[in-house]
Amino acid sequence: MAYKYAYSGPPFNFLGHFSKTQWDAFQKWVSTHTGNFPDVQFHYQMRAAQMRKTAGLLEKFYGSTPAPLAGPSAAALTNDEALTPTFLKDVWKPGPNGWFGYTFRNDHLPMVAMSGIKDYLKEPLQRQDDGVFQMNYIRSRIEKTEDSAQKMNEAQVGVQALLTKINGYFSKPEYQAALVDDQSDTYSGGPRFRVNQLDAPTQWELEQRSRTTSGGPLLKEPSQ
Repeated sequence: MAYKYAYSGPPFNFLGHFSKTQWDAFQKWVSTHTGNFPDVQFHYQMRAAQMRKTAGLLEKFYGSTPAPLAGPSAAALTNDEALTPTFLKDVWKPGPNGWFGYTFRNDHLPMVAMSGIKDYLKEPLQRQDDGVFQMNYIRSRIEKTEDSAQKMNEAQVGVQALLTKINGYFSKPEYQAALVDDQSDTYSGGPRFRVNQLDAPTQWELEQRSRTTSGGPLLKEPSQ
């Protein structure tokens, strides 16, 4: 019996339940990509450096002290008010006294009044939101790109360590049904277990759900 739906890849659309044939194909694919890690790391580092320049220009534009709105100096204006990004790199954590939720009191009377004020000042408030959003966005992109570079640096050692760990799992009987050795752990000419629900049950699985021994008639248990 051969698997019909347990594709050896690519794509490698399996996670913690696969066959030895799938695993060998995946390891071969990984070996062709591990040499690219230093170049990919450099790419992300270069992108982060480029975005830092963009972030600096944005923050210089929005954060500069506004000139008077009238007179000859008006031509030197950058933004009409100084804005700073609200992006925080530090991860939020509760204070020394802990944290608990509170009732958010969004009362309708002040809310309606505030909505009226914001309707009159919609254009400058929208420019505030847009400016701070752009500064925050570029900072978050820099952090994400630097994280990607760091991950590629760690991958140069980490991938091989994880491959070795999974290879060790294949030799342990407790993983027999999850990491199926369809090359050496066979039964009646086929693999002992399935690794895809769409494949037909193996001979081993059929006999485990019946009242028979190897080679005898299959007396299937009724469906529950």
